[in-house]
Amino acid sequence: MRIFLSTILLVLALANVTLAEETPVPRTIIAFYDGKASEYIETNIHTLVEMPLNHLGLKVEYYDIHKPLPEIASRKDVRGVLTWLYFDTKMENPEAYLKWALKAVESGKKYVIMGALGVMGNKNSVPSLALVNSFMGRLGMKMTHGWTETAFDVFYSYHTPEFFLTKEPFKLIRPAYETVLAISQDAKVHLSVKKGNSSEENSDLIITGPNGGYISSGYIINIDNISGKRIRQWVIDPFEFFRTTLGTDDLPKPDTTTIAGRRIYYSHIDGDGFNNVSQIEEYRDKQVLSAEVIMERAIKPYPELPVTLTVIAGDVDPKWAATDTSREVAKEFFALKNVEAGSHTYSHPFNWGFFKDGNANKEIPYLRMYPQASKYPVWKPAGTTAISSSFTNIFHKGLKPEAMPDGNATPRAFASEPFDINKEVKGSIDTINTLLPKNKKVEIMMWSGDCTPWEEALRATREAGIRNINGGDSIFDAQHPAYASVSGIGRKVGKEQQIYASTSNEIPYTNEWTQNFHAYQYLITTLKKTESPIRLKPLNIYYHLYSGEKESGLNALIANLDYAVKQNIAPITTSYYTHIAEGFYGTKITLLGPDVWSVANRGELATIRFDRSSFKSVDFRKSKGVIGQRHLNGSLYVYLDSAVAKPVVALKNNPAYFMPPQEDTAYLIESRWLVSNMVRGAGQLEFVAQGFGNGDMLLNVPSDGNYRIIVNGRDEGVATANGHQLKLLSKQNAMQPLRFIIRKV
Repeated sequence: MRIFLSTILLVLALANVTLAEETPVPRTIIAFYDGKASEYIETNIHTLVEMPLNHLGLKVEYYDIHKPLPEIASRKDVRGVLTWLYFDTKMENPEAYLKWALKAVESGKKYVIMGALGVMGNKNSVPSLALVNSFMGRLGMKMTHGWTETAFDVFYSYHTPEFFLTKEPFKLIRPAYETVLAISQDAKVHLSVKKGNSSEENSDLIITGPNGGYISSGYIINIDNISGKRIRQWVIDPFEFFRTTLGTDDLPKPDTTTIAGRRIYYSHIDGDGFNNVSQIEEYRDKQVLSAEVIMERAIKPYPELPVTLTVIAGDVDPKWAATDTSREVAKEFFALKNVEAGSHTYSHPFNWGFFKDGNANKEIPYLRMYPQASKYPVWKPAGTTAISSSFTNIFHKGLKPEAMPDGNATPRAFASEPFDINKEVKGSIDTINTLLPKNKKVEIMMWSGDCTPWEEALRATREAGIRNINGGDSIFDAQHPAYASVSGIGRKVGKEQQIYASTSNEIPYTNEWTQNFHAYQYLITTLKKTESPIRLKPLNIYYHLYSGEKESGLNALIANLDYAVKQNIAPITTSYYTHIAEGFYGTKITLLGPDVWSVANRGELATIRFDRSSFKSVDFRKSKGVIGQRHLNGSLYVYLDSAVAKPVVALKNNPAYFMPPQEDTAYLIESRWLVSNMVRGAGQLEFVAQGFGNGDMLLNVPSDGNYRIIVNGRDEGVATANGHQLKLLSKQNAMQPLRFIIRKV
């Protein structure tokens, strides 16, 4: 019996099964916003905070402070609560909120207060200072309700200069502040202020502690005017602030920027301008479409770069705006092997909110503004025979179009039929599928206009079996010199998920495609700044077909593509990226023991990142479903096998942080192609690889020497490993999976 029990314990240990209770690693942040002031997508939390939280592996649930408070004390998936409220926020019952907040902290949730606590705006229900401080005291601080409006004769103490993005940011700018004081030995003050020789109480403006943190209202961001644009910039280092206040060092981060040890590359094209005739000198007299110019100059010369082309179905529908030429160009474009097919809707809504209530008649006052040419038919209100006569009656009734908030004259590009969300999604898919070769189908919807589809629209794409993307518009360059202009991964809309594009397209660079058509080449600055010193985003090139209309616009696009070709990338399709991004939100991480985690519900997300881990590496003997590892920028990127539903990642100490860890087992360091189904055996390694371009890979192998490479049963010769590293280069077509066998000889 004793021998039997010992055997069982040994098997459990080898299978990485712990006898202790498994502990879910919480990733959810509850965020409160003032729904009477704005929608959550307009809040500072969504537009500023969510990106650094996503980078730290966290996802956000939004709640309107004026609605019932959620029950979170018993939720193991919730890490903490974050608020960014204002002094004029009028809570209906601030006393109930404070008691709820106190219970949340007592249950072990972190609490981060940015700006005002938000409980003093309702003059009819002001909580007592004692109740306020019973809550604040749990965060290691107290409020006095003191207030300094004119902070002219104050002195700042920067206790942790590394916490700020610039040196002494409040040397000239001196915002007003509320009096908050750290009262716990565990609370750390990062910025404090003293008011001259006055007897007025000093204040601690930025405080962090084991239960959360606080930052005073005027000390979070600065707003600058750059080239006539209102640009927000973080004052603090948001990654360091939230890492500290939310305690994320224990959290393995699901990562959407990296796959196979390399930066993800994807590219997508919005179909706007498909039928525009190119103005480029060599094409203008030939009446060549902008879409054809893009195909010939920006797609065919780069077969190693996948791209997702979407078209507006109305542009290729003969009953709407198509011509024989446009349909033939679309067919040729979609037939290219590196081109994935997508939809850019049927009628190209500019303002999605306009159509949300389903009342098609709202569009009647705008109908006369649409082109009236025969190839742009415009729908007629019931009971009318002509647009002109209908408008006579309409304007007599006082119905006039209102200005669109996005600056467009009409709510969409085409109005050949009354708006119908099923037509926009399923109808556009069906129309575009008729132009595709037999081995392809529409894989994704790229939102148009303001990119704010409502829940039903997102659900329609999911039910149609396709993904969705667009919105976000991240920029990080001389005109937007701040992390504040980089968006999060996506947004939740009801029960549906929208995925944001990783960078912006030409529109902000060219002032809505009206000037400076060369400026899209400045995307390269954003691509560099979102790679180093922190890899924040994949390398994404996102543009419109009208880039083939202007020579400078086309040259800018080609400059971006030429830059991408030279980078250390893993190219994937846009729909695959959205699978990865959706996996971020679903991933569940469970702590199995010291430095051992299981990963589940990750979809196609394939990389788990460990920050501040230069001295850590994968323990392959205790891990399961791990293909490889790579250190970068102080982080350890761990590549998971898509063939393993619930991989286990175990780490160990790695003293040789300056070089890839040398292991007695084979693993992938980096690869242009995606790798899966890895099987390690005695003197042999097997895996499946798939991707675009030539398959250059770098592997760690147990020993130096010669290794025979067999691909799909064909001998490709011998490669030699030096320093435990084996470099492979395969020129086979890997758009369909290839099986590799690598044997020591």
